Amino acid sequence: MEKVKELKSEIPEFNPETHKWDRELKKVVELTPKELAEIARRKRKADLEKRFKPLIANNVYYQKAFGVRYNGQYVVSEHDEIAEWDRDDLDDFEQKVLKMEAVKKEMDDEAARVKPMEDRRNEYQKIDHLFLEALAESGGMIVDGVEKPSEKMQAYLKLRDEIKARFPK
Repeated sequence: MEKVKELKSEIPEFNPETHKWDRELKKVVELTPKELAEIARRKRKADLEKRFKPLIANNVYYQKAFGVRYNGQYVVSEHDEIAEWDRDDLDDFEQKVLKMEAVKKEMDDEAARVKPMEDRRNEYQKIDHLFLEALAESGGMIVDGVEKPSEKMQAYLKLRDEIKARFPK
């Protein structure tokens, strides 16, 4: 049993984040601060690339963030301009990614705000034919001196009230 405890004490603590196997020395050595900084830089760059990839799936976010650029009388393609970006300058690249993420959030918030109104409008369009038919019947009946809407108009108004209840503004 004592031999096992001795072996455990001889085995150095190995963390792949902070240590590496040195083939020449044939032992585990700590990474240098320069190597640690390079690993952190690669992780940061990979994270930025991962966040950037969905933002350039289409050009909407890019155009809203940076606008359309012209070279004389021709439009500069966003793909060409992105290809010229120095992605090794992580601070600059991060600023561009943050700008596009802010635009995406702004556009998503606007879409969420407008969606209920668009849903309601789309539902109204589905019942517009009833309204046109009710108008074609020219109103309704006069009962006790009060004009009552026709059956189609009543059906239309009932459906409209249901839509208002389902899709409040």
